[in-house]
This record gives sequence, structure tokens and C-alpha cells, in this order.
Amino acid sequence: MIEYFKKIKNKDGIEKIDEFEEGCWVSVTNPTEEEIKELVEKFDLHKENIIDGLDIHENSRFEVEKKKTYIYLTAPTEKIPHENDSSFLIIYGKKQLITISKTPLEIFEKILNEKSRFLSFSISKNLVKILFFVSRLFEESVRKMRKETKSNKTDLSKLKTTDIEQLIHYEEKLNEYVSSFETTINTYTKILRSKSLNFIKKDEEIIEDLIIDLNETLNLCKQTLKTISNMRTYYSTKLSNDLNKTVTILTLVTIFISIPTLIVGIYGMNVILPFQNNSGAFGYILLLILAILGILLIILKKTKLMK
Repeated sequence: MIEYFKKIKNKDGIEKIDEFEEGCWVSVTNPTEEEIKELVEKFDLHKENIIDGLDIHENSRFEVEKKKTYIYLTAPTEKIPHENDSSFLIIYGKKQLITISKTPLEIFEKILNEKSRFLSFSISKNLVKILFFVSRLFEESVRKMRKETKSNKTDLSKLKTTDIEQLIHYEEKLNEYVSSFETTINTYTKILRSKSLNFIKKDEEIIEDLIIDLNETLNLCKQTLKTISNMRTYYSTKLSNDLNKTVTILTLVTIFISIPTLIVGIYGMNVILPFQNNSGAFGYILLLILAILGILLIILKKTKLMK
């Protein structure tokens, strides 16, 4: 699907237009072969680059071909099953800004939000705003996971299996973020230093700040991962200790039950036994059982097997 959007004078938001106009945003989502062919012919693009842009696992990078700048970036998403982020392509030209993705990502929803005031009359400014949105989406996602992780950390003794499953999901998500951060930061740096892109001084400063923000978010990712790892270690240790205690209790119960069972079983045999004709045999047997259990209890307490 190919859509065209443009900033309208004296209006805060952006509006969808029917045809391409100079300076508009060309939004491409999961294009067909015919649409890819149309893009290649209309904007003089490389088909291979477009196909790479549709790969959700494409690494962040920066390329310049035929006076067109191809910027591959990664953004967080919840819209793709079993995926935590997805790559998309930005094609920067003098007369247009094109974004290409396999699915409609959250970052494009932010762009379409009228409060974002995305499209200006400067394509370079629009590119800077996309870079800003990418950085903010990562930061918001990481801070949300950090906050929930810290709330679970306040009382580790109350952690449940569902909490651990959520932490494992966060750990997987953060690991994917960390793996993409380095290439994303390098891409931002190349954009800033590129001679093919002309930014005003203020926009350069914004990109420099975004690089700093990405590095800070990367450090926050690593700190959160360490916290989650420590919490999982604690939970595993707690489970192991609880299991050991349960096994110990069951073993003691088995021992205490087996002794009277053994003695009663012996006196239930059809053979000649001491005190079998004595009217007080039951009392003697009961005293014997209690005496043996008492001695066993003392031994267990001295060996600290029972507290």
C-alpha cells in the first residue's frame, strides 16, 4: 500500500493526499510487486534496497546511491507476533521522504498523530523527527520494563511463576534491544557526519542529543538485564531451598511413621512374642514407641536436622 501525506498551511495536522507532491511523505506498507515497480520507476530507486527494507530483521545501516540516502532503522513494536522490534527503511531525497515497512508500525502511528506535528516544509527536519520518534519509543519501552522490574524487586518473596515468566519475556526483549542499539547508534552517527544530508545547526544538536539518549537507554537496558538476572537467580535459589525443606519434612514424617508401623507390624505376626499374653502389652508397646520416637527427636535436634 502506498499513501501520500502532506502538511497543509495554517493547519496543525497532516492530511492524506491522492497523488505525490513535492515535499510530501510517501508511506509504503507491505507493497505488492506492482507497487515496488512503481516506486522504482517513479522515484528512481533500487529494487534490492526496497526489498531489504521489507525485511523486519534487517540491521540498521546507512547507504547513499544515486543521490538518494537509504537509512535502515529498527523500532520497537508489539504488532508482529513473537517479535519485539522491526526494521524499516527511510529513503531521503531532495523532493520527497519515503518510509517503507513490512507492517504498519507504532512509529508511523505517532507520525500520523496530529499532535506530533510531524510534517514541516523541510524534509531534513522531518527526518530528524523520525529519528527522534525512534529514540523515544525505545526509551519509553525500556523505562516501562525498568519500572515494572523494580516494582517486583521490592518484595522478592512474593514473586510468582507468572512474574518470572514476565521477567523472562522482558529479558528476551531487552537482549534484542541491546543487539540493535549499537548499529542504531552507529547509523545516527553516520547520518550526523554525512555530507549528503544537510542539517541546520539546531538539527545537528538534536541528533547529537539523540545519540546521547540512545547510549543512556542502552546502559539502562544493561542495568535492567542485570537486575532481572539477579531476581531469577534469587527465585531459583528460593525454589531449591523450599524444595529441600519439603523433602526434609517428608523424610522426617516417613521416619516417624515407619517406626510405630514396624513395631505394630511385628506384633501383628502369628508367632510367639514377648508380652503377648500380658494384659498391659498395649501400654508397654506404646511406651516403647514413644521412647524410640523421643530418642530419635533428640538426635535430630542435636544434629540440627529438625528445628
